[in-house]
Amino acid sequence: MKLLKKIARFLGSMRFALILLLLVVAACTAGSLIPQGETEAALLARYPGAFGKVVTTLGLGNVFFTPWFLVLTGLLCLNLLLCNLVRFPKLRKKMRRYGVPDKTIAVPEDAPATREPERVFAQMGFRKVETTMLGGRRVMFAAKHRCGVWGAWLTHLGMLIVILGFGLGQLLQQEYTVYGVPGQTKQIGDTGYALTIDAFEVALREDDTVEQYTAQLTVTDTATGETQAGTVCVNEPMQRFGLKFYQNSTGWAATAEATRGDKLLKRETLCAGEYMTLEDPAGLSVLLRAFYPDYAEDATGKPMTASGKATNPAYVYMLYYGEHLLGMNLLQGGDAITVDDITIRFTDPKPYTLIQIKRDAFVPLTAAGAAVLIIGLLFAFYLYPAELRCTETEEGVWRFAGRSAKADAVFQERLTEAVPRDPGKEG
Repeated sequence: MKLLKKIARFLGSMRFALILLLLVVAACTAGSLIPQGETEAALLARYPGAFGKVVTTLGLGNVFFTPWFLVLTGLLCLNLLLCNLVRFPKLRKKMRRYGVPDKTIAVPEDAPATREPERVFAQMGFRKVETTMLGGRRVMFAAKHRCGVWGAWLTHLGMLIVILGFGLGQLLQQEYTVYGVPGQTKQIGDTGYALTIDAFEVALREDDTVEQYTAQLTVTDTATGETQAGTVCVNEPMQRFGLKFYQNSTGWAATAEATRGDKLLKRETLCAGEYMTLEDPAGLSVLLRAFYPDYAEDATGKPMTASGKATNPAYVYMLYYGEHLLGMNLLQGGDAITVDDITIRFTDPKPYTLIQIKRDAFVPLTAAGAAVLIIGLLFAFYLYPAELRCTETEEGVWRFAGRSAKADAVFQERLTEAVPRDPGKEG
């Protein structure tokens, strides 16, 4: 039993908390300096030698999801919890002790004295003053900011809630991806919501590099029909129906059209990497493998794009019948794919948007923890528990004494200044 108490005391100690915080800070620093989410081969190529082996062995390329980081986080939560549990009874007694006349500080005989005690209480910021008899003498006493004793305790509690909310959110959050061109509506996974892409714009700089992606979206609750619209840009997410929408990336799409003579067989918008499958003849499908908006060739003859604008579009396709590849080629201008009496063309190139959607059920918990943390800091730095007491002497003067949990020297100086210096009003 003694050993268990000793272990619990260490796990809830400030020393252990500092050790954990140093390790967590070191891990977070590594996570900010080393690219996250890269493969082991990419990390070894970036960091050759012994350092690369250390990075991959410790999992520093995905540090926030490594078992050892999760253990550190769990121990830090345990430390904060034990610390708060141990301190709770003491703080409750300390709070009750403020302003209780039979347990407060004694008033010395040489304490500052006055015949106007009410003015001193008011000047010192004590609003609720009580009077009682103690030891055969009248005593006036008051306390303020007693809740300030909970400042550090609430700060620790807020940190604990924030860590739990953020950690659980990262582990259990749901992620979805929706991509398409303006006018398309797609389901958002199994959420019961649909996303309509109303408009999408790619802003280019003079050198044709991307300056910003902007998508105008409408989210629909498929059960009720309720809609909420908004705009999402890179680094400016949008939140609707508890879902958070991020503008992730973009690419090119085109309209694929299959005809037999003058008869339209199928028309479909394909993003690069998507198929269109025909029903007649069954099993024939075409893949838009790649798109070059301004087709050109480099010095070795490899395809490239000369700019980001669709001035000389070229489409790379792959044609399949079932699982068999019939052929692949590059189409430009009015070129088309011909299979027997079927003609397939690509037209109307346009950029598509890729939206990443996240749902974190623990955001309210994290927000609540942040609120508790802020309240704790306000209590700790602005609400200093203090009490003031005065005792009436036989001469009819009141002698004062008081204390403050923090900055007591300043409190005593203010008390001395608050008591009138008129000799006729002093004992």
